[in-house]
This record gives sequence, C-alpha cells and structure tokens, in this order.
Amino acid sequence: MNKTQNTFITSSEFTLFLLSSFIGIGSLYLPNSVIKDAKQDGWIGCIIGAVYPLYILVLANYTCNKFPVDDIFGLSKKSLGKILGSILNFIFITFFIFITSTEIIGLANTFKVYATPFLKNYQIFLSVITVTAYTAYKGMKPLGRLCEITFYLALILLLLPVATLKYGTYLNLMPVFGSGFKNILISSKETVFFYCGAEIAFFTYPFLEDKKKLLKCGFTSTVITMSVYTWFTFLTIYYLGIEISPKYLCPILTLADSINIPIINSFRYIFISLWGLVVLRCISIYYFSSCYGMNRLINKISPQTFALILCPIILFLSSLYGPPTRRRYYTGKIMSFYLIYNLIYISLIVILITFKKGGNFEKK
Repeated sequence: MNKTQNTFITSSEFTLFLLSSFIGIGSLYLPNSVIKDAKQDGWIGCIIGAVYPLYILVLANYTCNKFPVDDIFGLSKKSLGKILGSILNFIFITFFIFITSTEIIGLANTFKVYATPFLKNYQIFLSVITVTAYTAYKGMKPLGRLCEITFYLALILLLLPVATLKYGTYLNLMPVFGSGFKNILISSKETVFFYCGAEIAFFTYPFLEDKKKLLKCGFTSTVITMSVYTWFTFLTIYYLGIEISPKYLCPILTLADSINIPIINSFRYIFISLWGLVVLRCISIYYFSSCYGMNRLINKISPQTFALILCPIILFLSSLYGPPTRRRYYTGKIMSFYLIYNLIYISLIVILITFKKGGNFEKK
C-alpha cells in the first residue's frame, strides 16, 4: 500500500481519518436505538456514549508516548508472546473485517429500500467492494486525503436537516430527564456500538507526523462525532417524536423528505446518494485496517495482496446478514462480543506495557 511504513499523515488527516471511521451507515438509524430506552432524552445518551472512544483514545495516547513506533500488534507479541499475541491480534483484526461486511450490507439494504429497489444485492456489493478495495489498496495517505475531501460534503449534509426545525415542536423533547437517569445510561450503552472505530488509533499512530497531537486529534474527532449523533437524534425527536420515529427503518432519511428545494422532486434521493459517499469512505477505512492488520499478522503477504484476498471473504460475509431488521439483530449481538473483547484486549496490553520494563522488553 504505497510502502505504508514510510507513509506519514498530518494531524488534520489523522483527525478526519478517525472521524470517518466513526460515522457510517448506522448514523441513519441511531435515533431509534436510543429512543427505545431513553425516549425523549435519547439525545443525552449520545453525549454519554462518547466516554467509550475517549477512553480508548486516552489509552492510545499513553501507548504512543511509551512506544511511538510500535503499534498494538507488535506490543501484543512483546507482552504475551508470539503465539498468544498472534491469536489475540487475529481476533482483533476480525473486528474490522466484520465491520466492513456489515457496513456494506447496511448500505445495500438502505439503497434497496429507499432508492434503488430494482438492484440486486450482489450488484451493489460488487460496486462497493471494487471502490473500497481500490481505495484501501492505494494506502493510508490517499485515504487520508479522501477523508479531508469528503468531510466538507458530509458537513453540508449534516447542516441541511436544520430545515426540520420549522416543522417540529419542542414539546416532543419534554420533559427533559423525564425518562430517568438509569434509562439514559442504558441508551448510552447502545450508542457505544456506533462509536466503535477509535481502536484504529492503536495501529495508525506510528504514521502520525506530530505524535504529541494524537490526543487532540482524537478528542476533536470524538467531539464532532458526538455532536453529529446528538444533532441527528435531537432533530429526529423534535420532528417525528418518540412514537413515530421507531416506525421508520432510517428516520434520518425522513428528515431529508422535509427539505423542500425548488425543481427537485424529492431531496431524499440526493441525500442518500451523497451520504452513500460518506459511508464508502468509512468502509474504505475498515477495509484498509483489515488488510494492514492481516499484513502485520502474516508479514510474507503484502497488504496489496490482502486487498485482493479479502474481497471474496467480505462479499460472502456481507451476503449472510439478510434484510435490515435481521442484520441489526445479529450485528448487535456480535458487536456486544467485540466491544467487550476490544476493551479487555486493549486494556490488558496497556497494563502489561506499563509494568513490563527493562532493556530486553524494550528491544524485542
């Protein structure tokens, strides 16, 4: 991938790289996940859920300060031994392969339901995998630049739904904290799934030009993501209310229907097409992470080769999830496992590198 080991990205590229890993297809139906428990206070759960990525990024910053040129794959082998470290690394890598496949089927389902019902799944799969595999093949630097370009597109799309403020009512948000703090905490647990992506920092920080800015970059990307999720959820509750919103698969697309632009018949199709580019960026990052991780696991096979090898595997996995409701059910179950595993895995490595000191460990 363009000699990734010799590639360095700027602080802004790293910030948008992390930001792009957060915001995927799930943001279109996030409001329903928090409304289920927190009702009209769902938007507060989005704020509390940001604790997870901040925790991960604080640990990544600590690891970067101690071992600025070693990523988590190398530190795992140093701390736990080659065999056990490689096994745990592989499970960690499968997380990114899983996210890649579920984002692809999520994008395909959204397009089939809301825009292109005449297309078959495999037609969308092949189009998406071709673009994302090629982007991942080119490497981190082009991917970082792509994140910068699409950021401005995403920013426009995030601001457009403000038009719904004209039609909704603040009564849908009342009473604030009326659902109870316990239910708000439960809803924040649901948002943690949507905040997954901060784990990427543990093997991309060696390529950050100014490593002292890692925490700043991570904090900025997390705050922006939190603002997006809170904004989307707030608008959904304000416009649709907690009774109507769950009736839609993707309530955010319903907000797009409220935008009236002269000459344009339905703004929904434009919104979903442009948002598809944002999701493609997210999939490309996870695809790149999968290829890079597999290369760190099996050094003899280049990341470029893995970009080709993973294509049929990810296509097969994407075909297993089924329709939207079934996909979300299984994704929630699997994500619960990965969330717990990632927390334990990352925390364990950080603890071990904290207490394992000495020349031999440093030189491994």
